[in-house]
Amino acid sequence: MRKKDASSENVQVVVRVRPISHRELELKTKEVVTTDVSNNTVSVQADDSSFKSFTFDQIYNKQFDQKSIYLQTIHPLVQSVLAGYNATVFAYGQSGSGKTHTMTGQLNTPDQGIIPNALQHIFEAVRQEEAATKKQFTILVTYLELYNGKCRDLLTDTKKNLELKENEQKLFYVKDLEKMRVSSVGQCMQLMLDGHKRREVGSTLLNQDSSRSHSVFTVEVTCLNQEEEPPTAVVSKLNLVDLAGSERQTKTAAEGDRLKEGSNINLSLSALGTVIDVLVKGKGHIPFRSSPLTMLLKDSLGGNSRTVMFATVSPSDLNTPETVSTLRFADRAKKIKNKPRVQMDPKDALIAELREELASLKRQLGFPVGGTAGSVQEAAETQLDALQVQHAALQEEAAALAAEASRLAKKVAPLKAELKQERALHASAAEDLQIAKDTHLDTAAHLQQLSAVVGQYIDTNLSWASSVQPGSPGKPSSHEAWAAQLSGLSPTVDVLPVPSVAAGLEALALVFKGLAAPGSPAVPQPCDAAALPNGQPPPPICAGDTGAHGPSRSPKIGTDRQKRESRSLEEHLKSFWPVWLDRQLEATPPATGAFPISFCISTCFVGNA
Repeated sequence: MRKKDASSENVQVVVRVRPISHRELELKTKEVVTTDVSNNTVSVQADDSSFKSFTFDQIYNKQFDQKSIYLQTIHPLVQSVLAGYNATVFAYGQSGSGKTHTMTGQLNTPDQGIIPNALQHIFEAVRQEEAATKKQFTILVTYLELYNGKCRDLLTDTKKNLELKENEQKLFYVKDLEKMRVSSVGQCMQLMLDGHKRREVGSTLLNQDSSRSHSVFTVEVTCLNQEEEPPTAVVSKLNLVDLAGSERQTKTAAEGDRLKEGSNINLSLSALGTVIDVLVKGKGHIPFRSSPLTMLLKDSLGGNSRTVMFATVSPSDLNTPETVSTLRFADRAKKIKNKPRVQMDPKDALIAELREELASLKRQLGFPVGGTAGSVQEAAETQLDALQVQHAALQEEAAALAAEASRLAKKVAPLKAELKQERALHASAAEDLQIAKDTHLDTAAHLQQLSAVVGQYIDTNLSWASSVQPGSPGKPSSHEAWAAQLSGLSPTVDVLPVPSVAAGLEALALVFKGLAAPGSPAVPQPCDAAALPNGQPPPPICAGDTGAHGPSRSPKIGTDRQKRESRSLEEHLKSFWPVWLDRQLEATPPATGAFPISFCISTCFVGNA
């Protein structure tokens, strides 16, 4: 099981500005400290009329009395002590700034300070808790002072110096320190009053009753919870620290023992400031052992305690440097992070954690937390019945959904098959369309090449026919030369697909469309089959005036002859070529579904080879 980590929280810093004193009034000093309670800020006017401002958790001025300060700041802290947390309250400031008044005040009066108010709070809360529950409380108190760097017990008359020791948890304690068990507020107040009389005080120029030592009043609360089996114990502490004030010899006019006391006080406060600086920076070794004060406050600064610091200041311009120094110290201290946790014996802490986890599981399952075995069993049976009903309802809903899914699947199946068939048809049609497009493009390209060659042949023969005299030698382009030129074409050009007579006619019409004279029809019309002898090819088209029975031997020169040549070609195409192609295909159909264009055209234009 994973152990829960304690959450961190900052040291809470509170600033209290005391009223101006009679001595400060006699010296005709002015107030240079102003407070903004709503925004928790305090400002100090410097000599150059500029202001230094600071923000803290809470600000109290002379308008707040002791009781209101306790209720707003310390009451929640004491409640956490009763819940098992360690807590510390300490006051820091210049000598005569109101530290002891804040911590102790006037006992048994409305002006009493934090310590007596906290004691009353603790005993009243313990009385109510014991009356309402099976918890038992034990309260112990200790009271010590740090005078000139030495520990003394204020609950005894002896002024014996005590030793500081370190325990297994690396925390410091005072060996042989007297612990008094108390059962009432009155008894506790008397012990504190007796100890206060034993504390070292002295008169200085700043304070008639100046504390010459640091004091620590500790209340230890042990709670034995018998409502749990086995019983668990929680031990928490409330440390109430009244620090001696920092001071300057030039202002206190101290000498002799008072000067020595002031030097030791300043040394311990300087060590405290060094520890706070290192804690805020989070780097390097923390010098807790540099002073007995920092040893005792180790758990309160960066440890597992909840800590409240009171920074007390004077409003007078006579103490401006000390006021600014105190506020800067407090501003650094508010950055310290502690990790408070309930103070339990490790075994009891493990038991408590297991119980908390068990209670959480019961809440998740809907079982009563803290019920008897019978009530838990009844709750479990009720929960089981509810789950069974819910399970049956879910099964019915699942069956209905399965039936609906089956019905929809039957409807969807034929639609899927139809869609598949439509897609196949569409794919086939697209493929056929693509083939037709490719064939059309290829045929057009082939016919364009063929037209160019045939046109060149006709132009050559017509040009020769227009210039030759009767009885001249043969044509410049013989059948062999024509055949050789045609053979130079690619096979796909020389072989034109003619799967049928109609297809052949249409293809040849496209070839001759560009060769015939203007006005020739797009597709040659077949003539009467009796116009040609059976099996004979159509007469060749030769130069000159050509008719149905062969070439003319007396061509005429000029425009009239060119018109007659064009008309002869037109008549030849219309009358003879389709009939010959028809007979040729019927007599010897090509095995490949194609007919050699070179043979057809050479026969048409040249005659039988």
